[in-house]
Amino acid sequence: MTPADQTAFDLTNKLVAGEDGEVSSHLAMLLEKSSPLADSEEHYRCILPPELAGLTFSAETRDQIIAILCAEILRNPKESLIAAISFTGADSAIKTAVKILITPPRMLTLGEIWGALSLVTKFLPYRLSDDVEFLSKTELERLIQRVRELKSIEEGGAGEERSARVGIKVHAAEFLRSLSLYGIVVV
Repeated sequence: MTPADQTAFDLTNKLVAGEDGEVSSHLAMLLEKSSPLADSEEHYRCILPPELAGLTFSAETRDQIIAILCAEILRNPKESLIAAISFTGADSAIKTAVKILITPPRMLTLGEIWGALSLVTKFLPYRLSDDVEFLSKTELERLIQRVRELKSIEEGGAGEERSARVGIKVHAAEFLRSLSLYGIVVV
């Protein structure tokens, strides 16, 4: 195992154990950097601390980390876990976000909904345009119904609550609009 791969598992273990803060954002950026969606090296040097900026995980390690995080999210969809997978575009990450939106293991917080919906909005419409059977018809219908409900969420509250509510409304509207742009029929 390379030092980069060991760092990947160390960060994952910390995050799953409940250590939040920068662990989630560092792991998210390293997973993105190790994915086909990677930005330039300069981008990551600006975001990550020097001891992490030069690391890249192997594809196998990246996929293992995403699988570990997705399994944990399905049990306990914490914002920090969702954030860690939100930049990879991995099929399993997209399907996990869909699943917690349509069949959550518990009542989700506004931040968890916002994170999952953001991920779905960013990647699912394009993925469906590429493969209409990426989700079952039932899953897609349930997701569209859920997103329509979320589009009507009240914008009340203050601070983080208000931000999450506004973010949810914006992503819900954008998701439905994106489906239409890609020619996916929204019944």
